[in-house]
Amino acid sequence: MKRRRQLNQKTRAVQHKPVRNRTHKFIAGLLSAIIPGLGHIYLRLYMRGLTFMLLVLLDLSAVLYFSSIGIQINVPLLILLALCIPVIYFYNVYDVLQSADWVMMRRRRAVTQATSDKPISNERSIRDAMMVWERGISFGLLLIVGGSLMVMFFRKPRWFQEILAMYGGYSFAVLMIVGGLLLFGREFWVMLNKKKM
Repeated sequence: MKRRRQLNQKTRAVQHKPVRNRTHKFIAGLLSAIIPGLGHIYLRLYMRGLTFMLLVLLDLSAVLYFSSIGIQINVPLLILLALCIPVIYFYNVYDVLQSADWVMMRRRRAVTQATSDKPISNERSIRDAMMVWERGISFGLLLIVGGSLMVMFFRKPRWFQEILAMYGGYSFAVLMIVGGLLLFGREFWVMLNKKKM
């Protein structure tokens, strides 16, 4: 009986307490439009936001590097790198708007779950559940490789210029093939999982 009263008091307190939405979709979109990745950081998706920032900075530094070095300028590569900037920018804005909806849906679900008979989960465990996909070694490797490339682009060592002049086209082609195979494998994996269900 005593436990039932405490549970009823908790549910009344939760029902009277308004849901605070600290993550407004408009603010997240505006921040992402000003600086790519900042909206994700506002939504507490830190790794995704830092990834967008790193991609834009890496792309800008690559454009500056390839347009300023003394070797023969590869115009199609410069055009491709320059076109990647708006693609990353607009995908960043789209992704932050989708992520804001997802974050708000998770918070609403947590509040409705708190009013039911199920055990009340706190905000930290919800945030941990949202960030499960962001954990791992891949983000650290991305930062190490991206930071190393940015240092190379700005310091312009002679050996790096010679490697790019000799093997730049081949390495870029191999990178595109590997990226395509990874995307194909991911889609194939999703298709297999849908068939199993």
